[in-house]
Amino acid sequence: MSLVRDLPMGLMPCWFPGDSRPKLVVKASKEALLAAKINLGFKIYMVPLLILGVRTIGLVTAFFDDQDEPLVITTPMFKEAPEHDLRRLISGGEFDIHFFDENNHELLGYEAKVHCLVSTRDHLQSSALLEFDLASARSAIDQMGIWFGLRSDSDDLAAISVEFGESLVPDDIFIQDMRPKNHLYQGSRPFSFTQLHRKEPGAFQERDIVQLLSRIFAPEEIYLNPLRVTDKEEIADILVITHSRAIFVQAKDSPNVEKILRNAVSRKKATTVKALTKAIDQTRGSFRYARSKSPMQMIVGGNIFEISLEGLELRALIVVKELFIDEYSVYSPPILSLAKELSVSCISLDYSELHMYTMHLDDEEAFVEAWDRVFAHGVQTSMFPRLRFGLSN
Repeated sequence: MSLVRDLPMGLMPCWFPGDSRPKLVVKASKEALLAAKINLGFKIYMVPLLILGVRTIGLVTAFFDDQDEPLVITTPMFKEAPEHDLRRLISGGEFDIHFFDENNHELLGYEAKVHCLVSTRDHLQSSALLEFDLASARSAIDQMGIWFGLRSDSDDLAAISVEFGESLVPDDIFIQDMRPKNHLYQGSRPFSFTQLHRKEPGAFQERDIVQLLSRIFAPEEIYLNPLRVTDKEEIADILVITHSRAIFVQAKDSPNVEKILRNAVSRKKATTVKALTKAIDQTRGSFRYARSKSPMQMIVGGNIFEISLEGLELRALIVVKELFIDEYSVYSPPILSLAKELSVSCISLDYSELHMYTMHLDDEEAFVEAWDRVFAHGVQTSMFPRLRFGLSN
């Protein structure tokens, strides 16, 4: 589990002494896990790459919620042991596979078989791999993204199919967490629970976001579902209040069920815009209340808190299910307009982005520095960037 916790996202092959079946750990979003479960498998594409004049390969693992634009994990391949182990594992016939979400909950597990063309297996085993360096990794990921978007029917036929057999984890697993250290934030109950299928997503996502933020902020700085004292309506979904800052978080998710997962990408994009629009209006209301009286009064977990915002730097964060990179020109203007209206720094991240921020950034100052880079770029260019983690010095 220590290795799982340290894996941001991706594939991790494992061999254990005395166990005849190798294991593959997959850490991915709840949407990718649900797609794998519904399809009883997924595909791995071997992508031809040209890096530093050498022909090599990378892997794109695809979870087909949508036939044309599935959810993917990109894996550059280098000479280091993990890539050799991964190549050896998917070249073989059978293994066990274990799926974890971003908060390290094991939600799926299966016995699995690999099906692929002989030519694909031969190419996989014989391809040259380079020594690792960051520039090569960045180039590999960029090339894989372009190649996958332009893949052909023959590329689909040549992909490695991973087919699920007997389940190793109950299909309707329900995980309850009663560890005190995970429930020290303001407004927490003594326990929490999670599951893969989510018909009513809001409370699940809010608790998940709290767990992500707890990697950076102290639990006593995090307030879940703070309410106005005036009408008992939510001020924000989550508040983070440190010695120098107050971050107002609005979260938007949608059900994690097959019907929603199968929606066309065009509909998912429209849903994101709708969610952002609603979150922007709610953020405006949050700041209206916060500035209406000093100190700000709120009810959290049945207790009344009075928080002085004087001297604190105010920020707004909107977290949505998914942002699409080709739609940032649509997302950015209304968020920048809100930031100007409220005179605060405001950005939006999707859930997977927030996970990567909190996995790779060590503390509040590093988190804020990354935030400021995104916001400054947005102000300067009128479009926010999407940061990539793990690929820089």
